[in-house]
Amino acid sequence: MKNLINYFFLPFLLYGNAQQKAHIDHINNITYDVKVSNAATLDEVFLKNAQEAHKIGYVLGEADSYDNLSLVYYTQGKYDKNLRYALKAIALFESLDAKEKLANAFGLLGYQMKRRNMKKALYYMQKGKSIAEQNRFQKPLLSIYNNYGVLKEMQQEFDSALYFYNKGLLIKEKIKDSVGIPYSLNNIAGIHVIRKQFTEAKTLYNRAIDIRFRLKDHYGIAENYTHYGDMFTAQNESQQAIDWYQKSLKIALRYKYTDLIQYGYKMLSENYELMQNEKEALYHFKKYTQYKDSLLNKDTNSKIAELEVKFETNKKEKLLLQKEIEAKEQKNILMAVSLLAIFIALIGYLIYRQQKLRNRQQEQEFQLKSAIAQIETQNQLQEQRLTISRDLHDNIGAQLTFIISSVDNIKYAFDIQNVKLDSKLQSISNFTKSTIVELRDTIWAMNSNEITFEDLRARIHNFLEKAKTAKEDIDFQFAITEDLSQLQLTSIFGMNIYRTLQEAVNNALKYANPTQIKIAVQKIDNSVSIQIQDNGAGFDLENVVKGNGLLNMQKRIESIGGIFKLQSEIGKGTSVSILIHL
Repeated sequence: MKNLINYFFLPFLLYGNAQQKAHIDHINNITYDVKVSNAATLDEVFLKNAQEAHKIGYVLGEADSYDNLSLVYYTQGKYDKNLRYALKAIALFESLDAKEKLANAFGLLGYQMKRRNMKKALYYMQKGKSIAEQNRFQKPLLSIYNNYGVLKEMQQEFDSALYFYNKGLLIKEKIKDSVGIPYSLNNIAGIHVIRKQFTEAKTLYNRAIDIRFRLKDHYGIAENYTHYGDMFTAQNESQQAIDWYQKSLKIALRYKYTDLIQYGYKMLSENYELMQNEKEALYHFKKYTQYKDSLLNKDTNSKIAELEVKFETNKKEKLLLQKEIEAKEQKNILMAVSLLAIFIALIGYLIYRQQKLRNRQQEQEFQLKSAIAQIETQNQLQEQRLTISRDLHDNIGAQLTFIISSVDNIKYAFDIQNVKLDSKLQSISNFTKSTIVELRDTIWAMNSNEITFEDLRARIHNFLEKAKTAKEDIDFQFAITEDLSQLQLTSIFGMNIYRTLQEAVNNALKYANPTQIKIAVQKIDNSVSIQIQDNGAGFDLENVVKGNGLLNMQKRIESIGGIFKLQSEIGKGTSVSILIHL
């Protein structure tokens, strides 16, 4: 009888575990704004959740609980516990090969380390960014891009910060992430404050706080009030700044938002000092330092309390477990009978389902054969592309590298004193190096069935960075509208656009002697417009003979159905206009 009970009781136990897992997941999936707003009380909840998950062997649930613990401890200002549980979560995510959660955990830890150790912050952030980008995990990227922008801003790389803030905002708006959008808006506004663009900053802050009021996000509202305070501080309007910091502090004290409390007291002290109100400045500075000291003492006491709670909890759990065992033994017979009836019904359902699956099998087999045939054809084409690109890289690339090496050996082995010969050899070496770069770009295009404008943006950005290194006295400006980021192009389209732009910039650098080169890419109706402008010497269009460079640019654009226009005036620079219909 006991064996029979165990045989039928096993599915029930499994179902019981499933219920426990669902409960654990429900707690772990509390929204971000709720976690942050209630951080002062949620640490015990997530700690208990981790214990329950560990008890039933639910490793993913345990890892998620540690990840949440790390967040609430960070919000509380308990940075030792924040780091401890973040690393615990990361270790478990790695053991499970849960790459999406691992990317998010690395990125969040990088952000949380920003004021403690920038080197480690960048290390963790880049690890998370790399995992998310390699696997195209959209959800982690929306926070990673935003938080990576914060690190760039702290390093005073404001253009890069704005670039990543806008990338994160684009993803959040696409998936309608109402919680995340205000963070991006506030960060972009912060860049405007740094650049003294206060009207633009205020507009973005207002958008962010409107969303947070709709969500009833107390933490977010308090945070936005500090942003208003920072904006007025930057304008030397200390009284208005003080009003906003006090509003933020009122909420932060009520809900025990440690980081905002500390920041509020600090900024109030600084602004009162600017107003030469030494009494209030000293009072708020003392509150700031006292609060930090009390927090440290609280952390020490909490470690002792944690051990005591753990001891008492273990005793209580053992007692509860014993009672549960006794209760289950009394209910086993009744459950066995019930489960037998369920089992019989389940067998009947499975027989019916099996018959239905057989009817669908032939149709699925036909569809599968067709799909396999299509995949095989695509694989053959891809293998041909890869073979050609591999031959270019391994054979021609190696030969070009050998030429460079041979030229260098001739120059240094024979100690050439002939200036003309030395110059010729250097020209051969430089030309060969340039050819290798062109070869790599060609291989890049061949290995891609499709090229996104995001890929093209990255390629252009890399090219301009190299140009900046060679021509430090030239101001390069590159702008591309975000509505083009996900546009797909054929490899031919993408390569022709890239080569044309590259040729235009190189011509300006070689012949025009400019101080500024602007590149603007935008979507106009159903077309893409590309403008390349320089303020160099210019030339007379009527009297100039078009060389291979200009003719090649025109042919490349016309071959993909585009329109190519060239304008130039002596002393006023040159403009290349490209219009491509999508």
